[in-house]
Amino acid sequence: MLDLRDLSSPWNRLRLSPSTHPSVKQPWITSIAGFQAIWRLVSAVCAATAEILFLRGVVTGALLLAAMLLQPSVLLLGIVGVVAAMLFARSLQLDPSYLDRGSLLFNPLLAGLSVGYLFQLSVPALFLAAAAGVLAFLLTWTIAHILKTFLWLPVLSLPFILVSWIVHLAAFRYAGLQPAVLPEHVYTIGLPLPLEGWLRTLGLIFFLPNVWVGIVVALLLLLNSRIQFLLAIVSYLLGTSLRGMLTGTFAYVYHDPAALNFILVALAIGGFYLLPSPRSYLLAAVAVSLTALISEAVSVFWAAVGLPVHALPYNLVTLLLLYLLGLAGSRSLIRIPQASPEKTLDVELTARRRYQGSGRAIALPCVGQWSVWQGCDGQWTHQGLWRYAYDFVIRDQQSQTYWGTGTQLTDYYAFHKPVLSPIRGWVVRVVNDLPDCAIGTVDTHNNWGNYVVLYDERGFYVEISHFAQSSIVVQQGDRVDQGTLIGRCGNSGYSPQPHIHIQVQLTPEVGSATVPFSFANLRVDDRVYDEATPTENAVLEAIALDQSLAQSLTFPLDTQLHFQVLHQERVIGSLTATSRMAIDGSFYLDSRKAKLFYSCNQDGFRCHRLEGHDPALALLMIALPKLPLLRQVGYLWWDYLPISTVTTGLRRLIYQFSSSFEPRLASARYAAQWQSESTLAGSIAIPGIAKKLTTTVVFDRADQIVRVCVGDRALVRQK
Repeated sequence: MLDLRDLSSPWNRLRLSPSTHPSVKQPWITSIAGFQAIWRLVSAVCAATAEILFLRGVVTGALLLAAMLLQPSVLLLGIVGVVAAMLFARSLQLDPSYLDRGSLLFNPLLAGLSVGYLFQLSVPALFLAAAAGVLAFLLTWTIAHILKTFLWLPVLSLPFILVSWIVHLAAFRYAGLQPAVLPEHVYTIGLPLPLEGWLRTLGLIFFLPNVWVGIVVALLLLLNSRIQFLLAIVSYLLGTSLRGMLTGTFAYVYHDPAALNFILVALAIGGFYLLPSPRSYLLAAVAVSLTALISEAVSVFWAAVGLPVHALPYNLVTLLLLYLLGLAGSRSLIRIPQASPEKTLDVELTARRRYQGSGRAIALPCVGQWSVWQGCDGQWTHQGLWRYAYDFVIRDQQSQTYWGTGTQLTDYYAFHKPVLSPIRGWVVRVVNDLPDCAIGTVDTHNNWGNYVVLYDERGFYVEISHFAQSSIVVQQGDRVDQGTLIGRCGNSGYSPQPHIHIQVQLTPEVGSATVPFSFANLRVDDRVYDEATPTENAVLEAIALDQSLAQSLTFPLDTQLHFQVLHQERVIGSLTATSRMAIDGSFYLDSRKAKLFYSCNQDGFRCHRLEGHDPALALLMIALPKLPLLRQVGYLWWDYLPISTVTTGLRRLIYQFSSSFEPRLASARYAAQWQSESTLAGSIAIPGIAKKLTTTVVFDRADQIVRVCVGDRALVRQK
């Protein structure tokens, strides 16, 4: 019989060797894995600490935690709270991806800090901090899911507030806890009372009403964002002034812990969840005013049961405003907050200029030059529920749609011209047997005539109408690619002359209500657009893609691009960028210092964003932010770049701060054209600067990028 005691002996375990037991890892591998796990946990805690004050970054959080060492007992209990939450998550075998969600960790951290703020360090306090951290973690998961699923709102610090009240109420029955006593020097160092009140309030956000901690927080706010720093100052002055005037005295206003609500609500509304602008600043002022009123009301009621106000007014006002703005579909709401309000302005405002489409961009359903006969909100039939639609005809140099007398269908240039699928998807409806109407007559019983309804994989339907009788070559259920022949232009239905009618709708029924859409990859009146909504009488033509260029700009995974980096033609370094794929399926070039996200498809090549800091990799985005896959000498196109990619130092700070008042300052205008078959020349116009920054991209015979120039800097491709 096998003796389990022998196998469990530590001496027997020591005899196992990697050579005879391959499953046993080498000690150094285990050490590295353990170090990486610990580093990830520490980084998550630091990042969560920074997010309490809408800051971003591991370093910022680490500096905040270092400042808390001024009151080590508070910091220790805060760490106990968040570590207890992590151990609880591990015991439940939760996916470690929760570490990337700051709110799941900063609420347990706040819960632990609040225990340290209230009680002296002791064994009961350690237990209470651990229990508060676990409870905050549970409540955060639950409340966050409810708010996001049903209201699409953030959880903020609601879980911590609930846990803090539970701790306060339970503490009435606990005799083993001693109230914390803070030394006098943490409250005052001899500065003016309003300034010390502001600094104490900044520290109090982390349950450290310490002037020195407040100084560290203020400096981090200033370094991270000038907008955040000013919002913190102005909101505190506004809130305390309102409370002082309403109460008739300023004696206690600068010592009231509830003042932290003014700063938090202003940071949230003024520059984190809303795009910084005069409107967001005004809303922040309104939010501060409402918070002042709610703070007084809540404090009166809560004082009766001995509960603190904490950040409840900030949470209530912020969630109410965000919910209302969400219902109204406000464009002020930020899709993805960046590391600072300035960075958000940089990214968001530029993206709004670069991507102006509806999200339902389709190709033209025709080849050659066509004119818009009737556009959206047209004067005849494109009104009401059917306002978003286009009618296309072919005109000659005299703007006529026919030759000869124009009395026969065959006189019209558009008649029997091929109609192509504008999307990739499926055929869901087809009518093909209605006769073409003679010129001067219309079919009022079958308005749409012969038609095809296609379903796009992106979740919408495209209806194309007025096909020639028996010309449709697809059937219901067929799979079609963009550019597939589906029929020929005719004059069936309510059609005064042969033309193509096209619209986008959300349901498959013919004649459904239309929704906004746009056309991709086309020339409009001799100007190239990757996406456009043309006006009436505009001349349109689909762009024929350069497949060789498309192939050369499609980098297979793990492809490495090697460049020498030059300044004034002198080698100053090297760049190696590796093509990789992100978890969401997007592609990027990775230099280990930064990631350049790009795409190359039928809409062209485009550099979307640069994450990280690598001036060499940034040259690629600056010189080639957008390239339509059409090679024609003299061909001109436009795009926009974030102002941070083409400016540095104080100038960048000024532009980013000022863009909240003047959005055009957030981006630089890029224009480019083919100088020759192999050379692409561009220029970048920075607002307020007369001299333009010139760029050049050179391709070899295989259409590979061999040289990139931006001003006096260059990248030279190495084989």
